[in-house]
Amino acid sequence: MSDALNALIDELDDLIAEGELEDAQEKLDAALAEHGRQSALLVTQAQLLLELEDYAGLVNETDTSVTEVDDPEERASLLTARAYALFYLDRVDEARQTFNQAVKSDPELNAAIIGRAMVHEHMKFYNAALIDCDRAIEIDDQESQPWAIRGTIHLRFGRMDAAMKDLEYAHESDPDDEEVLLNLARLSALKNDNPRAMELTGRLIDIGEDPDYLAPGLLLRSQLELALGSWEAGIEDAERAIELFPKEPWGYLQAAACVLSAGAEPGRAIELLKKAEETVESAYDIPDIFPLRASAYDQLGKPEKAKETLDAAEGTARLPGYIYGWVNPAGNIPINPNRPIDVRALLDDLFGEAKLAPKGYEELLRQVVDRIPEIIKEHPNVGQLAIELPEAPGMVGGKRQLMIQVNQNQANRPAQA
Repeated sequence: MSDALNALIDELDDLIAEGELEDAQEKLDAALAEHGRQSALLVTQAQLLLELEDYAGLVNETDTSVTEVDDPEERASLLTARAYALFYLDRVDEARQTFNQAVKSDPELNAAIIGRAMVHEHMKFYNAALIDCDRAIEIDDQESQPWAIRGTIHLRFGRMDAAMKDLEYAHESDPDDEEVLLNLARLSALKNDNPRAMELTGRLIDIGEDPDYLAPGLLLRSQLELALGSWEAGIEDAERAIELFPKEPWGYLQAAACVLSAGAEPGRAIELLKKAEETVESAYDIPDIFPLRASAYDQLGKPEKAKETLDAAEGTARLPGYIYGWVNPAGNIPINPNRPIDVRALLDDLFGEAKLAPKGYEELLRQVVDRIPEIIKEHPNVGQLAIELPEAPGMVGGKRQLMIQVNQNQANRPAQA
């Protein structure tokens, strides 16, 4: 390759890195017209299409270009760009196969190894993802993404200290990674390091562009502000989250919690909770709504209405899971100890989606669940109860049982009920 072409490739790489994609496209078109389909230009073209998010165009182009490139390293770069495009097109199996080809062609190409780790994590092949992350870190420990992927996998399995360590490394390498900022803030809040959590959420909110990270970041900061007594700031952040996702319940629930903490406008809280309920099929899809409504009724001087509302709650709160992700500190704590089973989640399991359950089945299932305390009294000396659930059309897997752990000290043999 001539010195002139080398210089042109460097210029194109700089333009792509700086985000000057239109200029890069013009210069690349001119270079292809002048020099023909040189392999280095084909690699640059694939990288540019990836930056332009023209994933279908990239896949179509590399159908041809990978057959024109003989150099193993350049071929690996083409395959890597193609694999990322396939992943973003949700052609995950093809992406994994293509990353495998890229790594086979150039075992030292970190972009290919990291991409395969990303795909493995997405496919829930966690051990394979960890192996790829370890290899990528061995090649270049200054690259943030393998630390971030490995830290996220640690989070998923509750290895909080290991997750914190890896995510801190990722943050040092890339201070603006939004997912890393959010997960580090979550971990800091869990460890009661609120100043650090506030610092991290503040950074995320200042630079964040992806609503999937920005919205939970806003709600996490809102909760931290609430703990500090700054309920007005908490409401502002909750309202910003509502603007990002007006058809999701989470911002409304958090805003209502802030209003109730202020203790001045329970009526406003009830209005916010009505808006939250409008975003879901059933209030039971967001069990958080019951204790919040009960608190509002208490503030309105309606204790009987408050008790009736709270008694209807079941399952565990969903808002902490949205805000904290895998760090969720409330995942196993039922809102109402007398009704710990989440019937709506059980319907999702039985029918794929709760709304697909036959008419009347939800109420029938709730009657079965309400009988559980009585059934337990009838079987005091067993470790588990296997409660037969009513059969219905569309039930996934046919006849099903609900397994209830009763007594940890007894043999684990289930009793039929």
